[in-house]
Amino acid sequence: MRRERGVCRHATWRERWRAFLERHRKLGPLLAFVLGFVYDSVTLTRIDRWGDNLILLGYLLASGLLIAVIGRAECGRLRSPRLLRRLDLMTWGVHFFLGGLLSSYVVFYFKSAAVGRSFIFVGLLVGLMLANEFFAHRLRDLKLLLPLYFFCGSAFLTFFLPIVVRQMNAALFVASGVLSLLLTGTLSVVIFGCRREAVRTLPIPMAVFGGLLLGYFGDLIPPVPLALKDGGIYRNVRRVGARYEVVYREPPRWFFWRRDEREFAYTSGDAVYCFAAIFAPTAFTERVWHHWQRQDENGRWITTDRLAYPVIGGREGGYRGYTLKRKITPGRWRVEVRTSEGRLLGRISFVVVPASRRPERLRVEYR
Repeated sequence: MRRERGVCRHATWRERWRAFLERHRKLGPLLAFVLGFVYDSVTLTRIDRWGDNLILLGYLLASGLLIAVIGRAECGRLRSPRLLRRLDLMTWGVHFFLGGLLSSYVVFYFKSAAVGRSFIFVGLLVGLMLANEFFAHRLRDLKLLLPLYFFCGSAFLTFFLPIVVRQMNAALFVASGVLSLLLTGTLSVVIFGCRREAVRTLPIPMAVFGGLLLGYFGDLIPPVPLALKDGGIYRNVRRVGARYEVVYREPPRWFFWRRDEREFAYTSGDAVYCFAAIFAPTAFTERVWHHWQRQDENGRWITTDRLAYPVIGGREGGYRGYTLKRKITPGRWRVEVRTSEGRLLGRISFVVVPASRRPERLRVEYR
């Protein structure tokens, strides 16, 4: 009797578990999406890691191959019964590969996003990622697939080419778009052959390319693969061995999270230091500029100084450097951290407040 009761209890537990899964079946794709994105956020730590980039390149090529097969089947140019029976499987393969690419792009571009405008592009990536996740049944429509494939290819090459050639400039961004357009055009020729249909598929990807160019020169696209890892305002910065010593006024206890002096108590003879750590790929060389800007009475930002220092990539926490300014006037200030081409990496805002004497309680840290 005990065994029968144990078997009965075990069977009842299984039935309850199956019923639970059946009730929440619709939440399965959402849970898989969340877990996949969290996994990418944790594992994709460096944009210049060759293993990750080769995987993403494999995703791009594999999705292109599957799109070519699906496209030829949709156009009636594929006669293989074996492949025709597996169209649903190949459609989900495209969904998987494009989803992996878009998820990785969200992680990388979010880390490089500097200000509000650049988050617009990250929002676009999130929207495309969600659309790919929840509208996978539309992934046989070539009018949708080819522009999406061009976008994914361009977004990948935008940071992959600078990693390969170890520099970043506007010419490389344009080259990324042109290469992706050629790849998409080749895919269209494979699907349709050398016919008018192949040419008719290119205007939408070309329009997307035009939008990307506008976004790049309008500071809407984050300057990957560079990223501002850390930045702050200090009373003194000096290099001590392999580290940098930073000094700032000790904040009140209720502002325990502050690690710099954004409200700078200024006395005559003080110097204001701006410290920044820029992540760059290994063997990547770039010149970073600090644009010191003051807000005038009309709310406009006036650049008073442009100071530069070189950045050499490879360090996990970013290449560290600083600039300083003396004889600074009270008011609202900010330092824009930009590349040699003027791409915005980040802004560090602070307020200069007149003081009768220098702060006595100072904190010293090492970065």
